[in-house]
Amino acid sequence: MLQRLEMRIAFCLERAVDADRLAASAPTLALKSEYEEMARSWRLLSRSLQFAETLECFLLDGDARRRGQCS
Repeated sequence: MLQRLEMRIAFCLERAVDADRLAASAPTLALKSEYEEMARSWRLLSRSLQFAETLECFLLDGDARRRGQCS
C-alpha cells in the first residue's frame, strides 16, 4: 500500500510541475490562472496523500508494537 501511495504522490507532483510549465507559457491571463489553479490542486492532492501515508505508517507501527514486533 505504501509503495502505491508513494507512486501516486510522485504522479501528483509531476502533474503539478506540468501545470506550472503550462501556466508559464499560457497565451492568456485566464488560461494562466486555470493552469495555476490546476497546479495548486495537484499539490493539495499530493499533500493529502502524504498525510494518508503518514497516518498509515503510524497505524502500522502501533499495530506492530502491540504484537511485540517493534520497540
